[in-house]
Amino acid sequence: MKPWLRFLLLALLCLALTLTSRYWFNPVLAALDTNTDRIQGLDAFLNLLLVGGSLLSAYVGWQRRKEEAAAKTAIHAGDGATVIADGGKKADVVHETHYHMTANPADLLPRQRLTPDLRLATDTYLRHVVDRYRYLDFRGMGMSDRVPLQLELLKMYVPLKARAQHAEGEKRGQQRLAGRHLSDEETEAIGRLGEPLPLLELLQQHPGLIILGDPGAGKTTFLKWLALHLALGRGAELNLPHRLPILLPLSAYANALAQENIPLERFIARYYEQERGIVSDLGPMLTEALAAGNALLLLDGLDEVKQVGRRRDVVNRVVDFFTVQRRRGNKFILTSRIVGYPEVRPVVEGLFECTLLDFDRDDITLFVAKWTAAIEAVAQGESAVAVQKAEQEQRELLQAVNHNPGVAQLATNPLLLTVLALMKRQGVELPEKRADLYNHYINVLLRQWNLARSVGDTPSYAPDVNQVLRLLVPLAYWMQQTSPGVGLVPEHDLRRELQRLLIERQEPEPEQVARGFLADVRDHASLLLERGDRQYGFIHLTFQEYLAGVAMARLAQQGAEAVAQQLLHHLDDDNWHEASLLALGHLGIVQQWDEVVGDVLQKLLMAKRPEAVLLAGEGLLDMGAAVVAPAVQQGVVAALQGVMVGRKVPPRQRLRAGLALADLGDEVPGLDEFVTAPGWGLRVGRYPVTNGQFARFMDAGGYAAENEARWWNEEGLKYKHRGNWQAPRWWDDNHFNRSTQPVVGVSWYEANAYCGWLMVQLRQEGVIAAGEVVRLPTQAERELVAGGVDKRTYPWGNTFDPTCANTKQSDLGQTTPVHLYPHGQTPEGVWDLAGNVWEWTSEREGWTYYLMGGAYYKSGNSTGATVRSGLNPYFRDVNPDLGFRVVVVPISRV
Repeated sequence: MKPWLRFLLLALLCLALTLTSRYWFNPVLAALDTNTDRIQGLDAFLNLLLVGGSLLSAYVGWQRRKEEAAAKTAIHAGDGATVIADGGKKADVVHETHYHMTANPADLLPRQRLTPDLRLATDTYLRHVVDRYRYLDFRGMGMSDRVPLQLELLKMYVPLKARAQHAEGEKRGQQRLAGRHLSDEETEAIGRLGEPLPLLELLQQHPGLIILGDPGAGKTTFLKWLALHLALGRGAELNLPHRLPILLPLSAYANALAQENIPLERFIARYYEQERGIVSDLGPMLTEALAAGNALLLLDGLDEVKQVGRRRDVVNRVVDFFTVQRRRGNKFILTSRIVGYPEVRPVVEGLFECTLLDFDRDDITLFVAKWTAAIEAVAQGESAVAVQKAEQEQRELLQAVNHNPGVAQLATNPLLLTVLALMKRQGVELPEKRADLYNHYINVLLRQWNLARSVGDTPSYAPDVNQVLRLLVPLAYWMQQTSPGVGLVPEHDLRRELQRLLIERQEPEPEQVARGFLADVRDHASLLLERGDRQYGFIHLTFQEYLAGVAMARLAQQGAEAVAQQLLHHLDDDNWHEASLLALGHLGIVQQWDEVVGDVLQKLLMAKRPEAVLLAGEGLLDMGAAVVAPAVQQGVVAALQGVMVGRKVPPRQRLRAGLALADLGDEVPGLDEFVTAPGWGLRVGRYPVTNGQFARFMDAGGYAAENEARWWNEEGLKYKHRGNWQAPRWWDDNHFNRSTQPVVGVSWYEANAYCGWLMVQLRQEGVIAAGEVVRLPTQAERELVAGGVDKRTYPWGNTFDPTCANTKQSDLGQTTPVHLYPHGQTPEGVWDLAGNVWEWTSEREGWTYYLMGGAYYKSGNSTGATVRSGLNPYFRDVNPDLGFRVVVVPISRV
């Protein structure tokens, strides 16, 4: 039954009860022995209630009937349509999603002045905003689909965070944006940064915001999202009710000011009428909205006003406009890049400055979840299959981001994360081939990004990519030399270097060509950007490093020796490490010069320097071991093994070698062996249990519900279910999850369940007898193994040696592969008994189980054979330091 019909029937029922009350109400009260005067009073009151109820029900039903009638047009509209229903209500139909547009002109403008023409103009404008900004715009991001991808902005938007100024004490070196340290000029521009706050919260708190941020940080997308929300009448959801959004590119206003002296208010109306093709007269709409204090002006891209004098003129006019209009209750947002802002920085009450932050891990995860769900919903509809496929895609994309630091660094920029997601959707392999990924990125950004990034849709410009790269590659190398780690260079230095390169190439009129190149950069910014007046830099430092690497790789035309010498020249400068890795990757992946890159790797090994070996190993890993011949692979692995166990090699380099070996698939020697010795009465695992070993338990269903009764005790199951344990706590953390590192983030219950599973496996394999069991060691057993029958202070002797264990003295801040410290093993050959991870024991006092061995953050004197601590058995996530090893003992000792 329709809702309005229910109200109508209720009204009829109330009316019938009113007309018949004399026949049934008085007898009821008389039966209750109520006196006559009270009966008459109650009868009158009842009739009043029933009449009022019938009138109210009829009115509500009539209103519901009107709403349903107005919605009929929307219900029958086709996909993608914008429909106008009775009473000016609008609805957009998007993949069977109905946007009920409740933005009523009467809520935005004074009712007494709302003429039919003004209502029509406002309706037309709001419909234009919805139609224009409803979907994310992927033009220029490398899309190759024949059918345009349409993802709804409201569903896809990830809330941005910003930092306000005024916080004291943050060091400049800690401030990073776009993968680089901020320059002094940028630090001066944004000042001291405070705690991150949601951008929307800042808007709610202040009459006006100035939002600063790097290219691709999401400034324009935020403005479009706001405009769409308000145009749909959903401003109350943002605590911004009854606001008319006015989105305007400031570059368009600056261009108009170059022709005539036109006030901002009059230009806004003319812009939408002339540039956007809205035929209605919008001047009265804007005037009335401002007069009512209901406007939200969204002024985008101050940095796109390139001449400082004109930019200052625009700012002054905006400030004057803001000063008058804020008193009426109107709100403002102005966006700009960081550098170039100080020259025109306004000082006015009510305008609050903040700086957008890069995406953090939670933001990236949220974006990926929204992205994959929306993509699969478009492809397969709202179905269980779509949900399952989205979850799979989400896992794969997050793995691509989290398992490659270079990719993860790019993903902190919303624009670059979107390009990454698009490439993943189109089947591009992301995690293993960074050089290929960056090469694709550069082509996308050079060719197409400028086609879609602005609000104003300025004329497109598609440069010749090869011609631009012929200049950008040597320029990037020069910038890496000139400004490593910062990535900003003065314009006059850049122009001088450009002219030098052009003269070297015997280009005619080098000065004019250099000037034109920089003009193209200014007008069609995509990869190399003017970050402010007379300052240039890449959109992300990674692209400068990659192109500098390309420059080094191109030296291969002169032979492998030329490349190797260039890499060795920069070997000890950390700012060149990424560029050097990417040079090897470009040589092996993009250029596919397999023999040459193999020769380069061998020449690095011949230098017999730990850092050269590490560059060869990490470069081999970055490009994929299959690129070079097996003999080269084996030579690199052997050299890395020597660095990893080298007693005189600094701990940080030993760690890097060990992690590279793990990623290359090198196995721990004797990983699954047990060690025995006279007087022990047990066999002990040679190493603490590694991630690789624990992964077998997980693959065998160690956390699966059907195996709980086999391996988990009752108390452990309670905590497993409560915490929904499906893996160790730090399983996805790249600092702790290599196959050769000890597993961390396991509770005592998980360690005990592993022992139960392993015992079954070892009995099946014949490694242990039926009368033997696998369990955690007791405190006394662990102390005996570490100190021996001679009761040594440390597993290796009585004096602490920082080259024998991963402790605070190593200053690594993470676990190391279990075979990294051969000099720290016991005489019997048991490794890693001091430092690295605390190891659970089977012994407890009350609810506290003992832990032994210390951890990577403990000082050496706190990692001896008898050192112990204690925790409740359900602890697993305080620090990434809880591991274990197993022993085999006769069943009589259980």
